[in-house]
Amino acid sequence: MQVSDRTISVTNYTLRTLIDELGTECQNVITLIHQLQLPDLSDRQKAEILAEFLSAAIHLNVHCGEDFQTLIAEEMTKLSDEDEED
Repeated sequence: MQVSDRTISVTNYTLRTLIDELGTECQNVITLIHQLQLPDLSDRQKAEILAEFLSAAIHLNVHCGEDFQTLIAEEMTKLSDEDEED
């Protein structure tokens, strides 16, 4: 599942890919939340959804680690200061 067909406007290919993957995983989490809101779920269904939710949470935790944060910070240093007010 892809977030959109639009290009993400960052120069670093790795960061662009990670942001796209993050969007996809976030959409997955929203889907799982909606599934948990369904009425009359069996315990088995809840367990399956929660297991997927746990997997997504672990993936997001790893995905958003220090390397990802560093890539974002590096991208920010490439931005101009022309929009800043004095």
